[in-house]
Amino acid sequence: MRRVGLTLFLAIFYSLCWVALWSISFYLTQNGQQAMLLLPQGLRLALMTLLSRRYWPVMLASEFCIAVWLHSEQLQTHWVILLSPLLSLIPAALVQHFWRRFTLYWQRLLLLLGAVAGNSLLQMAVPGLWLNSPLSQTLLASFTGGILLTPFIYLIYEYLKQQHLQNLLAQEIPDPPLRTSLLIWCSLFFALAVGLQMTLAPEVERLLIILVFLPNVVMAYAFGWQGGVLAAVLGSLMITVTRQMSGAFHDLLELELFLSTQALLGIGLGIAISRQQQLASHLNRYRLQLEQELHTRRQLTERLVHTEEAVRKEIARELHDEIGQNITAIQIQAMLVDRSPPGPATHAAARQIGELSQRIHHTTRQLLRQLRPPVLDEMSLELALHHLADEFAFAQQGIDFQLDYHLTDAPSDDTLIFTLYRLVQELLNNINKHAGATEVRVSLTVQLNMLVLTVSDNGIGFTLPVKEGFGLRGIEERVRALGGEWLVDQQDGTRITVKLPTDLQTTSP
Repeated sequence: MRRVGLTLFLAIFYSLCWVALWSISFYLTQNGQQAMLLLPQGLRLALMTLLSRRYWPVMLASEFCIAVWLHSEQLQTHWVILLSPLLSLIPAALVQHFWRRFTLYWQRLLLLLGAVAGNSLLQMAVPGLWLNSPLSQTLLASFTGGILLTPFIYLIYEYLKQQHLQNLLAQEIPDPPLRTSLLIWCSLFFALAVGLQMTLAPEVERLLIILVFLPNVVMAYAFGWQGGVLAAVLGSLMITVTRQMSGAFHDLLELELFLSTQALLGIGLGIAISRQQQLASHLNRYRLQLEQELHTRRQLTERLVHTEEAVRKEIARELHDEIGQNITAIQIQAMLVDRSPPGPATHAAARQIGELSQRIHHTTRQLLRQLRPPVLDEMSLELALHHLADEFAFAQQGIDFQLDYHLTDAPSDDTLIFTLYRLVQELLNNINKHAGATEVRVSLTVQLNMLVLTVSDNGIGFTLPVKEGFGLRGIEERVRALGGEWLVDQQDGTRITVKLPTDLQTTSP
């Protein structure tokens, strides 16, 4: 029932609009065939393009009935004109095919202008050959009607559609097709131009060119394609009023040429301005993104410098507190051994020298492991991760640990290998100290040119502030610096997912 109601409404609406536009066209042309090719062409082409194809038979049937009625009233005498609606189906179908590929207003407006041009050529090539009017007259009539009404109907269509969306979503549209300021300025220019024409003498009627083209330029510059379309329609109305009042443009060909020219000027300038505004918007967005990225990289650089200084300070402290003191003690014990006769004291000093040497050796190995784990130089990444897990002795603590290594080829980049090892080391260390978990899972896979590391446990999670340096904060910053992602999920334990690109060369700045 709803579909039947819509179909009936469309038939009545289309018929009334078609007859009204035909009447205006007949008043301008004094020719029934030319009137059918003028303004009704724009209405038909616009509705066929914007509406679903299931409504095409309704429009064709309505226009056929009107044409039969006009023929019975001797207002049009050539049955070949009935081919005109059928020919409009071709450009309308082509535009609908490409319509969804273009989302911007000005892009779709260009499609409509192409459909207008193609439809005009078809009207000239088929019905125009059997009409009494020259082919140029047929071409210009079809083009003028299309260029005036098709963009205007598209403007109204977009306005009504966005009003409907605004009511559904209950929010303001950021860039509505019709704005109050646009309507006010167009009405002001229209009233001013008509008033000037009424006061000018017929000898200076050519000043109409300035009064028409200047508002088109101003409105297109101020409001883009919307201003150009609306100014073109109002300019056409002004020309028609002037023709009625002062007799200007008494030649039909001259009138249609002027109407189409001023419409093309306004719409063309509007499209150019809209395109320029779009490019300016894109450039501004890219500029903001670049500034944000530069700011992020600057912060990252500062963080890396601070991290490096913190690591150097920690190493210096270890060297001073551990190795320096032990070396001093060894020197003292060596002097005592050198000055003491053989005996128990000498053996005790020798044993202390050995213990101090072992402490120096242990401290040195710890520092080397902090700087670069030697296990990465001795075995593959898979074996190194297994060796790392063994150091935590999860089995002895009653923790079920599982490592799923699904890389067919080990990463070739040393930075990537070191980062993965450090990630697993820090995360397992955090789980061992704070999580209180009974199950730990580590998985390493490749998905869409990204290395995916997942470390999960069923513990209590971590709420302690992360540490600097080689802690989680430092590892997270290193991941993001390498173009990766860091995701934390603390539902039913803790699950940390890290994604790193397999080829760091493509992400390096």
